Amino acid sequence: MAPDLQSAGSVKQQIAKLFEESLRTTVPDEGDVEPAIAPCQNPKFGDYQCNNAMGLWSRVKGKGTQFRGPQLIGQAIMKNLPPSEMIESCTIAGPGFVNITLSRHWIAESIQKMLVHTIETWAPAIPVKRAVVDFSSPNIAKEMHVGNLRSTIIGDTLARMLEFSKVEVLRRNHVGDWGTQFGMLIEYLFEKFPSGEVSGDQAIGDLQAFYKASKQRFDSDPAFKERAQRAVVSLQGGEEKYRKAWTEICEISRRGYESVYQRLGVQLEEKIGTVELGHPDERLLGFHLLQFPEIVEEACTNLLPNILCEYLYNLSEDFTRFYTNCKVRDYV
Repeated sequence: MAPDLQSAGSVKQQIAKLFEESLRTTVPDEGDVEPAIAPCQNPKFGDYQCNNAMGLWSRVKGKGTQFRGPQLIGQAIMKNLPPSEMIESCTIAGPGFVNITLSRHWIAESIQKMLVHTIETWAPAIPVKRAVVDFSSPNIAKEMHVGNLRSTIIGDTLARMLEFSKVEVLRRNHVGDWGTQFGMLIEYLFEKFPSGEVSGDQAIGDLQAFYKASKQRFDSDPAFKERAQRAVVSLQGGEEKYRKAWTEICEISRRGYESVYQRLGVQLEEKIGTVELGHPDERLLGFHLLQFPEIVEEACTNLLPNILCEYLYNLSEDFTRFYTNCKVRDYV
């Protein structure tokens, strides 16, 4: 039996295909039995092991089966294996474990195919088709540190692994939240250049020094602190001059850590900002979505499924109202 080309990237899957056929022949009345294939713990017994015999014995004993123990089931599984160039030898160990030794010729041939057709053609087949990897996410206006480096390397590794496995990966680098530090930076920028005639690059210069100066002012001047907190509210409210200042600060900071990403060979897609619920219908929909766990809890506790039905009906109305009144500008 030739190996399934769709499983060519996984030796374990190819072996499982062989044992699927054997198990159907060995215990036809048990339906589809999933092969229990695992690497051998001790190489002297072989390369892989089929561990179905014990489980099958517990299922068939007392049903008038022809088998008189798990070892006999293991022997039948081995006997019913279809011919394959993959397998050099099979042996039975213990209570029916089927040990498989792979053919040296098959291993050599497989390596040659991998070299000819490139390793990408041997990528594992995993059920996930699309994934989001959110990593790195350095703080704006601060130098990247070892914590960012750890997240960046691990995140990039996960993304590469998934991409190799034919998964569509969205690499997300979230920058520029709207916390207090931005209100502090923006207010300090406005204070230094109240006319707003100077660009962010010229005004800020060294972003690290600018951040330290604004932080010192924030900690020492209560009036400045209050203005900075109001600046956060204005930023969240979408006021144009605050959004413009926020964008410039993000851009200056981004250019600073881009050189680090280039040295590491890391590619990211930036996701800037935070979720905004500017329209009343957006907020209403978001609020009702967050209520789902408590609605389910109430329905289960009081044994009143109609509560959940009513909630879902109202939620569908909220969705309709949202899509009618709010234009969806971006999605992933």
